[in-house]
Amino acid sequence: MNRQAAPFYFVTAAEYLEGEEMAEVRHEYIDGRVYAMSGASDKHNEISFDVASLLKAHLKGGPCKTFLLDVKVEARKNDNPCFYYPDVFVTCEAEDAQSPLVKRFPTLIIEVLSPSTWRVDQGEKLQNYSQIPSVREIVLIAQDWPEVIVHRRSEDWRPVSFILPEDRFRLESIGLEVSLAEIYASIPFRENDSRPWYLQQNPKA
Repeated sequence: MNRQAAPFYFVTAAEYLEGEEMAEVRHEYIDGRVYAMSGASDKHNEISFDVASLLKAHLKGGPCKTFLLDVKVEARKNDNPCFYYPDVFVTCEAEDAQSPLVKRFPTLIIEVLSPSTWRVDQGEKLQNYSQIPSVREIVLIAQDWPEVIVHRRSEDWRPVSFILPEDRFRLESIGLEVSLAEIYASIPFRENDSRPWYLQQNPKA
């Protein structure tokens, strides 16, 4: 999802959470500042819903729950709380069930990359998500080219990329193996589609 900075004035985390309950537009919160979330493309939605459906079906009947788009996750930046709306995430902690508006113990977080979000998703969000003690995996999915990038705590967050439709990878945090073909089930790609320009650049540049 895209985000736009509101006129700056410092907001406490408590003020943000209180205001977000009544807001008609969702906002993310970083460094005392709120960012309004704008709409996503049809590709972004298709991928997010397909991935959430795969996870939800796999986790049915168990303690882990899948959330999509409209539920916040609390992370940390420089020991201060920040709040994001991941595209898809899974939490398996019973304590999270007691908090309907904010989840604090996600185990798997997934973001769908687009031209307007790739820098934040691969930079700031990846860094801050990795500071959440419960998170075991962070997955980035390109919306304009078939590529899935998996970051695992067990591998010191080193990225591993998958680019072929037949490639399969395992989400160790929830014990699910999937293929790129399943991830992109609703998004057809042509053989001559090229890797998008934004994935060829350094997000920290």
